[in-house]
Amino acid sequence: MLYEASVGGGIPIIGCLVKELAANRFRSVRSIINGTTNYILTRMANDHTDFSLALAEAQEQGYAEADPTNDIEGYDAVYKLSILAGLAFHRRVPPQAIYREGITRLQAQDFRYAHELGYAIKSLAIATMEDGAIQARVYPALIPQDNMLAKVDGVYNAVEVEGNLCGQVLFHGRGAGRGPTTSAVVGDLIEIARNLGSKSTSLPSVALDNAGGLKSIDDLECKYFPPAQHCRPARGAGPDSAYPR
Repeated sequence: MLYEASVGGGIPIIGCLVKELAANRFRSVRSIINGTTNYILTRMANDHTDFSLALAEAQEQGYAEADPTNDIEGYDAVYKLSILAGLAFHRRVPPQAIYREGITRLQAQDFRYAHELGYAIKSLAIATMEDGAIQARVYPALIPQDNMLAKVDGVYNAVEVEGNLCGQVLFHGRGAGRGPTTSAVVGDLIEIARNLGSKSTSLPSVALDNAGGLKSIDDLECKYFPPAQHCRPARGAGPDSAYPR
């Protein structure tokens, strides 16, 4: 079974986790994997656009569905992180076990305050392995402006993995639109065609352990900026512990 298009559009992340980087023991997956939310956050940050207007523009551009709930509430990113975490850590990470928070509560002043403090706001999908337990979360968080993920704008996606052998590796590319999706799907079809008539499989299978060891979001420790008056940032409004400053 081939499913490269399931995560990251045209970014070849699935094949790399399963084949090229298979020798690694991964410590973390940090990603921006929903082009719709990233487009909206970019418009709000760079052009001071209200959320509702940025969402309407995303729909007009074909980046958001008529019902954008799966994107703006983080469900789409949760499903994708479940796949990435499973491949990286060889464990089943059910979507319902991943902490999820959308971007609908963000307001224009949040981006202004973030900029003044030296941060960008991005909707992050993060899975880490610590002391044999996985912690997975999708939520808007502050990232230092000089971090590479902070510079991922528009409908672009990025996936940063950290392995014991390869160190940090960043994959970056368009995560929404017909072109990137077509690239991934047709690439899988070509791989299938190459293997027709042979006994080899198109993609090595990954055995997933059913063992538990999933940490609760309540166990996460990170810095947090107290909300300003009339401003109630979401849980992820503080700098994520994955990106200390």
